[in-house]
Amino acid sequence: MKNDKYLDKFIGKQITEANDTERANHKSSGKLSASILGQPLQWQILKVLGFPQREIDEYTLRKFVRGKDIETWILSRIPNVVSKGDFVEYRNCVGYVDAMVDTKDWDFADGVIPAEVKSVSNLKFKKILKQGADRSHKLQAGFYAISKDSPHFAVIYVATDDLRVETYVYETKDIKDEINGIITRFEEQKLKGVPIFEAVEDWQKSKLYNNFPDWSELTQEEINKKVVELNKK
Repeated sequence: MKNDKYLDKFIGKQITEANDTERANHKSSGKLSASILGQPLQWQILKVLGFPQREIDEYTLRKFVRGKDIETWILSRIPNVVSKGDFVEYRNCVGYVDAMVDTKDWDFADGVIPAEVKSVSNLKFKKILKQGADRSHKLQAGFYAISKDSPHFAVIYVATDDLRVETYVYETKDIKDEINGIITRFEEQKLKGVPIFEAVEDWQKSKLYNNFPDWSELTQEEINKKVVELNKK
């Protein structure tokens, strides 16, 4: 038996190069996006200003590709989809709605509502079953609901291992104030510059998941100096 590694290496290289190209071509809109409403304020500011995020390893990139494939799969199977990929904007914050879905055949018919699709591992899926949708996912989908003037929104989870599906529907009014507060804090901080790092959720404290690890332990003075140096380049 011969264990040939060519194909695995070839695919890994393709995935990595595609990600590098996407990052190189990405231009920041200068606006807060719905997908990062749940992130720490420092991350939001750094991303909008266009500072580079940490490099993503090949293993994680492969998981992202798998996740996107699963999300595309479920979006093609949701019945009564009214539209997909609608661009929305609210208070200078932007995003794209995965799908506007007519819930007339659902267990709880709530009209046409925005639905955000997320693919997760079976381990994560198990946690979701106990706690409901993640805060960040509710903020993202809730933002779409505000933008679409919808009183309800849905977060749809798909387990990547066995394609189980779990759907949670929430009332927009229960999260609207939190979303507005996040946007207000962002707009106020944007005028002041990059702040020190403060985690919003426990997992964000880990350097393993920190999008900007080089900034996380800096003082405000060190941050200000680094911003000046980077802007000179």
